[in-house]
Amino acid sequence: MNIGRNEKCPCESGKKFKNCCIEDPKFSSTKLNNGIPRKYMCEFALHTYSSRVSLCYPNMIGNVDVSGASYHIYMINKILRLSFVKDSLKVLDTHVEVQVRRGVTLDYEVETIRIPLHEEIVSYELENEKILVVHDGQGGGAKLDIVCVYSEFSEKSLECEILYIGQAYGKQGERDALKRLKSHDTLQKVLADTSYENINNEIVLTLWEFTPRLLSSMDGRNGFTASEMEDKEHFLKVLSAPPLNLDNQIINVTEAALINYFKPKYNEMFKNNFPNVKHKGYRFYYDYDYNAITVELDNSCININMFSTHTNYSQYNPIEYLLNSEEERKSMFEII
Repeated sequence: MNIGRNEKCPCESGKKFKNCCIEDPKFSSTKLNNGIPRKYMCEFALHTYSSRVSLCYPNMIGNVDVSGASYHIYMINKILRLSFVKDSLKVLDTHVEVQVRRGVTLDYEVETIRIPLHEEIVSYELENEKILVVHDGQGGGAKLDIVCVYSEFSEKSLECEILYIGQAYGKQGERDALKRLKSHDTLQKVLADTSYENINNEIVLTLWEFTPRLLSSMDGRNGFTASEMEDKEHFLKVLSAPPLNLDNQIINVTEAALINYFKPKYNEMFKNNFPNVKHKGYRFYYDYDYNAITVELDNSCININMFSTHTNYSQYNPIEYLLNSEEERKSMFEII
């Protein structure tokens, strides 16, 4: 009796076989064919997560604070054009109000942004439709661009369509996204295309720092296919070189996973060929017999909603890629 993992369970529960009776001894004859048990008692995955992110306009990239940050991944995003409404700034007893217009044609929307007062700031003024200037009592102050004000204080998430994903690392991390974007042909093309296609839209950049860690899943129940010796050797091999330090290989894998997931309009490579055992950039994870690669983005920290024409993203569902198909090997994330 052979039952596919995704077929209905023969117990007539209505669930898929893999989510129901796949571990039932009476179906043991199906397990090694279509049931696919775990290969090892302890399975591993590379997990990278965004530990820091910044949002800015392309012409403001020189003002990004890079102290202590390692921005090696970047995204070119399309948003509705934002502008401050002239003469809308009001300084009240508890906060500052300013109106922001989303879009420029007749169907634009206006939202009132409320900014808490700061004890060191004595005055506020709009320099133009993009810049809010704040002054302290010592003759100093700062210029805040509208996209940063909006992402910080708006009650609505900024809708960001991902058009391109790229990376810069170098051999030892000497290059970063800011250096790469100062001379970037694709960015110039995206800016030109967006300006030509729809005046309601504009381009912003998101800069991402990623931190790697090793995920593990242990299941001591019978059913894994490796011998006890093979399992021990695999365990020791992975732990001999865990991905604790960011390197070029991890950045390459993270970029490829993001591109394959979002399939942005202006990307060509990695859209449909990740993961791939033949790719030398992530061959390491096949050689060490990893189970999966996952990528997690925290877009809530800058209040943006990320999507592409291909897919949306939810931070509650990290991007997950099995290095072997479900027909070849059980996912380490399947508990049942």
